[in-house]
Amino acid sequence: MMPMRIICNMCPPLLSRLLCLMEMRCYLHAQVEVCLPNGTSTLGFLGLYDDDIAIVTSLGCLEVVPLDLDYKSVPVSSDDHVIAVGRVFSSYSLWALDGVPCTECSNTWVSSTSDTTKAVLGGPLIQNNVESKGRLLGMNLDLNHDDKRYTFLPLGSLKERLEHFQILNPKVIDFHNYSLPKGVSRIIPSGFMSVINQLKALGYPLPPPLVLELNGHLLNTFEGCFGESYAWKGYSPGCIPSVSKGFVWSRLTKNVLDKISRRVVSLASFNEGIRFFACTGLLIKLCGHTFILTSASLVRNDDEGDIDNNLKIEVFLPPNQRRSGKLEVYNLNYNIAIISVAKQFFRACAEDIFKTNPSSEKAYLQLISNEHMKSSQKVIAVGRDACEGLLMGTIGEVKPTNEDSKLNCEELRLSTCEINKAGIGGPLIDLGGRFVGMNFYDGRRVTPFLPKSKIVEVVTAADVLLEYFGYGLPHHIVPLDDGWPTKKNRWLVPPPYWYHGELDVDADDIPVFMGRQLQVGTSKY
Repeated sequence: MMPMRIICNMCPPLLSRLLCLMEMRCYLHAQVEVCLPNGTSTLGFLGLYDDDIAIVTSLGCLEVVPLDLDYKSVPVSSDDHVIAVGRVFSSYSLWALDGVPCTECSNTWVSSTSDTTKAVLGGPLIQNNVESKGRLLGMNLDLNHDDKRYTFLPLGSLKERLEHFQILNPKVIDFHNYSLPKGVSRIIPSGFMSVINQLKALGYPLPPPLVLELNGHLLNTFEGCFGESYAWKGYSPGCIPSVSKGFVWSRLTKNVLDKISRRVVSLASFNEGIRFFACTGLLIKLCGHTFILTSASLVRNDDEGDIDNNLKIEVFLPPNQRRSGKLEVYNLNYNIAIISVAKQFFRACAEDIFKTNPSSEKAYLQLISNEHMKSSQKVIAVGRDACEGLLMGTIGEVKPTNEDSKLNCEELRLSTCEINKAGIGGPLIDLGGRFVGMNFYDGRRVTPFLPKSKIVEVVTAADVLLEYFGYGLPHHIVPLDDGWPTKKNRWLVPPPYWYHGELDVDADDIPVFMGRQLQVGTSKY
């Protein structure tokens, strides 16, 4: 175990940060016990570290004196005297060692006597001159047993190191796009290894240090249900999550609900076994076969400029039909992808998006036309849960304009249905079960959708190409280039990120530490 060293109280009031010498590589998964000046001890979390120092964080408000890292100490000369201070862990006693700076090597000192002790490693080195008595020089790092010389990290270098660790006085705790600083490592407690491995398999960013241990939340995930869930007969893992039970599926006839449940699938793409994306798709009839209409976000590469040809696609139609999918055609400007499966689904009920009749076409035009908008005209956004494949639906209305959308596609419309990322690519239907459009997600409480008319226009070209090239062939992935404008449509999907609102709470309102809890679902992919 390591004794407590310098205390740095320059962080949110819930936490106290301790700077320690990094000497415990063999204890990386051990619990850290911190020896306090009052003769007691408390637990700490070992978070960030590099080759020299480590950061141990203790829960609660320890009564500590802040360390002024902006103070500029007087340069050390050979005539100076220094005092190294440490605390012996076993006896809780304070240990002080008198010394003098070395003239041969900078940032080193030797004991004035023949005594040496490791108890001062990680502790403060203090000037002991009349003019500058008690001024902090830095932190003791190492002891060379051959010449009994100590090495210390100067105060200025210590401040630079802590700034590089990104822990000094964070004004805003924001974990968007967090990554470890260069040359800095982190500790993954052994009790959280299974969670970390799960996060890696699902393609999620790893949490910043201590966020997982302190019950942080992973937001903008593919997991989690929206609206009202609908399970197939025989489903029994547990209670079905529902936000609006009885207000969605009861609005549809039994025949319509049966068709919807047999034509909406969940999809996931993988890069070398790591999940890349998850969304919803709609089985459609195309050139005499069944294909899947979905969002091209399923196969876009990270910079959105093109598709990723290395991705493998899996398609799931509950309760137990899983298929390997293949990208056949795509249109990145309208974010449309057509997926085929090697083996057709049993008892599927594909949507014929090309089929029209006067009554259904009139209802569709009235629904999306600004001139015929009526508040009583309801629509349902449908999706599949990324974990279990539960059917999800939320009810709303089509908005007259698309002014609130973050996406720049002019053909997009908005509905007041509220979905999550798993609902991307899912169908928007009216209460008669008629296909209205395909849903997207921009992180708001409204849902952008591409109207059926534009989808039919794009997919008609796919129908011709698939008839000409055939489908299922390994070398034919066809882009539907429709003469893109100079300004291409952008289809950014809100990325997942970690959040912990309790790290900056008031010091008088310290929450109870509840143990390990992760706000993310498990996936069967």
